[in-house]
Amino acid sequence: MVAVPVPAQAVAVADQLNVQTRAAEDNSKLILLDMKILYILPVLFLFTLSASAQNEEDALRFSRIVPFGSARVTAMGGAFTALGGNLTTLSMNPAGIGVFRKSEFSFTPMMDFAHAKTKGIDNEKNMFIMSNAGLVLSFSPNNRILKNFNVGFNYSTLNNFNRNIFQGYYETDGNSSLANVWKEEADGKSPQQLNDFTTGLAYDAYMLYLSKEAIENKDYNYENPIRETDQLQHYKYTRERGFQGEYAISLGGNLSDKFYFGATLGIQSLHYKSYSVYTEEIIGKDITNKLEKFSMYQDFTSSGTGLNFKAGFIFRPIPAIRIGAAIHTPTYYNLDAFAQNNVSAKFSELPVEDAEPKPGFEYGWTAYTDYSYKLKTPWRVMAGVAIVLGQRAIISGDYEYVDYTAAKFTNDDAKNEYLETNNAIKDIYKATHNFRAGAEFRLNSVFCLRGGYALSASPYKKGEMNEDNDIQIYSGGLGVNLGSFYADASYMHKKSDINGLFYYYEAPSGVIESPEFNTKFKNNEFRLTLGFRF
Repeated sequence: MVAVPVPAQAVAVADQLNVQTRAAEDNSKLILLDMKILYILPVLFLFTLSASAQNEEDALRFSRIVPFGSARVTAMGGAFTALGGNLTTLSMNPAGIGVFRKSEFSFTPMMDFAHAKTKGIDNEKNMFIMSNAGLVLSFSPNNRILKNFNVGFNYSTLNNFNRNIFQGYYETDGNSSLANVWKEEADGKSPQQLNDFTTGLAYDAYMLYLSKEAIENKDYNYENPIRETDQLQHYKYTRERGFQGEYAISLGGNLSDKFYFGATLGIQSLHYKSYSVYTEEIIGKDITNKLEKFSMYQDFTSSGTGLNFKAGFIFRPIPAIRIGAAIHTPTYYNLDAFAQNNVSAKFSELPVEDAEPKPGFEYGWTAYTDYSYKLKTPWRVMAGVAIVLGQRAIISGDYEYVDYTAAKFTNDDAKNEYLETNNAIKDIYKATHNFRAGAEFRLNSVFCLRGGYALSASPYKKGEMNEDNDIQIYSGGLGVNLGSFYADASYMHKKSDINGLFYYYEAPSGVIESPEFNTKFKNNEFRLTLGFRF
């Protein structure tokens, strides 16, 4: 991996800064994979300089899933562990495939309206995606015990990462600035020893400075243009895109209409892209200060595939009661990543006397790298009970256990590269107990109404900033059953909130941190499932 200067332009929230690059000083310099890459997270501890290429928030992002899929499952809060007979269950409890008595094909398009609000500023991102699509082939072997044997193929969207986030505006004095973090990190190091993705970029943008005399005398006590008396305005824009989906290949059967079993090979596809701009603008300063504002741009992409295995059963001791359970192995991902950082600064005149003049007095530098890594997500265990009241009503409840401390990063080339990150996963996260409940009431043989609720408990330990980071889901819908054809519609409202910092650094002189923000996330999702039995 090589850090090289490249032309870069990025759109900031308030203005567009034309990023200028300097001439290359060492294009052949290799950046080892254990280089500390600064990657701005969308929500928490965004500028932690000790973070490695991947961090604990990435592990959580790709491990915390809500596989609702079809409109019927969504409307009933996802509580289908003990029910089955729906293509979505291939990625939940594979035993649900054994409940099918006929072959079936269905697909579920979805509209998602995603909102992110901070300090009353609401950003929306609307998306049309395929939530679920699949096929089950049912075979009747004419056996008194094995009533039917089924094979299924299905795709379900597990995570939709698409959203726009604006966090600001926050005002501080000059004691709270990312530039002060850069100075603490850089002091005592020569310019050649600076981190190519953080302090090195700040140095090239004149956010850190050493005079020629200081360099000659090896006096590496850096200057930065932020002063204690400055009044700063902090804000950040993040644009996230991508998805996490699963292709399920399943088989299962029905024994005497009492015991249903199934197994699934899951092939997951993941693509995540984040573009962010963090800006500090000086809104009140001494007239001798030449800095107007500076920004840090970050572009990050991660994509790849993973494999897992699932197995489960559903037991019906009496016609009105169904009991189900399933276990999911970890998903083992092989992922490729690309990261690009840029720091740019705009001055009212030359930042220092020996600076090279640039158009508009804008200075900046870009570094990028690509690398590969592996991620193992946690095991999942779920159990459910459902009550089926004849042909009139269904009441269902699910419990799910996920231990997020079991997530782990590895890399073939540097076995200990992610030691700090994996330790942070164990320190910050915990095991969670998630719940889902749903009900269905059949008005007649054609029409039915549904409702549900789900709680994905916070994965953060008590005492952490986001210990209350629960995701709550409210849902409802209706269905039309015409025998060989059926249609289901659902609405789901998902909400959560998270607290975060733009930067956090523990310096010998004390902690340097940004103002704390709170962002509220809301998703309104509409699904329509069309299905055919044959």
